[in-house]
Amino acid sequence: MIAALSRWLDQQSAEALLIYFPLFFVAVTWLGIFLIRPFLRFWLRRQPGANDLISFASAGFTLFYGVLLGLLTVATYQNVKDVADNVNREALSIGTIYRLSDGFREPLRSELQTSLRDYTLYIINKDWPAHRQGLIPMGGEHRLQVIREQLLSLEPAGKTQEILQEEALRYFNTMIGYRQQRLSGATSSIPGVLWYVVAIGALINIAFMWMLDMKFMPNIILTGLVSSFLGIMFFLIYTMDRPLRGVVNVSPEAYQSMYDVTMKWDTGV
Repeated sequence: MIAALSRWLDQQSAEALLIYFPLFFVAVTWLGIFLIRPFLRFWLRRQPGANDLISFASAGFTLFYGVLLGLLTVATYQNVKDVADNVNREALSIGTIYRLSDGFREPLRSELQTSLRDYTLYIINKDWPAHRQGLIPMGGEHRLQVIREQLLSLEPAGKTQEILQEEALRYFNTMIGYRQQRLSGATSSIPGVLWYVVAIGALINIAFMWMLDMKFMPNIILTGLVSSFLGIMFFLIYTMDRPLRGVVNVSPEAYQSMYDVTMKWDTGV
């Protein structure tokens, strides 16, 4: 059920989820006012100063819960930013190797540049759709093995080509590191147990509001405001979770831009 719900949420736009999440939390809160609050108030009606006790208990809880939500928000944002940075660096490394290969002798130069173009297009057309499904295809690894063999097969004819080969290999090894970090973004996400903790915390937070003794309309307005903001926080965390699969995700624009600027003209297109 949870997997089906996650798939359905992934199919929605960010604008739609910005409406769905707050509406869900407000609906649950208001439904509880009619169905659960009367029982809670019945148990608490003989307790003197019940509102003060509830406020005191909820103050400490909301502090820790707010810190948890804040840390989760920062962590998911940082994860998206890190993946985006690694994507840009990988694309830059590919482009740098492509430019360095201009100094190689034929036929290695043409063969290497063809392999680099093929690898870049594979990332855009094959890797990225697979990443959207949380998959990591092996075609990219096979293409990298070919590129590695081509770089190692060069027999420098002079000091200049020796330096070019060393630089190309250095950027290639750097690119491999960025690629591995990108691939980790295809499967990384907030652990399911942490989502349960956050959801239970939200329910407890709402339950504190159900316990407060106040008139009906102020209760409706207060709980609506708080629960809608809870929904917005859940929306923010959910959309930034899974940087290559989530609603707000990293695009392959860096590779496409590098291909258009550096490689496309060599294909005769």
